Amino acid sequence: MNSLDRLVRVREVRARLALAALGRVESRRQAESDLDGRVQALLAGSGSSVGRVDANAANARAAADAMLGRLADDVARRLAVTSAEQRRLAETLARARAAVDAAVNRRAEREASHD
Repeated sequence: MNSLDRLVRVREVRARLALAALGRVESRRQAESDLDGRVQALLAGSGSSVGRVDANAANARAAADAMLGRLADDVARRLAVTSAEQRRLAETLARARAAVDAAVNRRAEREASHD
């Protein structure tokens, strides 16, 4: 019976670790999503202004827009990786919870058969 209790505890710890990892990834996904929104807003507001603009200002704006574009691409890639990791961790959490339930059921069955 002791080994079965230990198995249940180990599986419960694994489930809690998976839940904590999922929480960390969700926080990271939210931060990346917020950053993506801010970068997209900057890109949307960076269009050409009305009136004369000297060549240096135009070059600076073009360089800034190019940098924002690269940043937007990088954020989008990180967000995709984070979302994939979040799906993987959600699956891991579901398997860990199922393992805990199965171990608890086995323990309950053994206890019932010993009564």
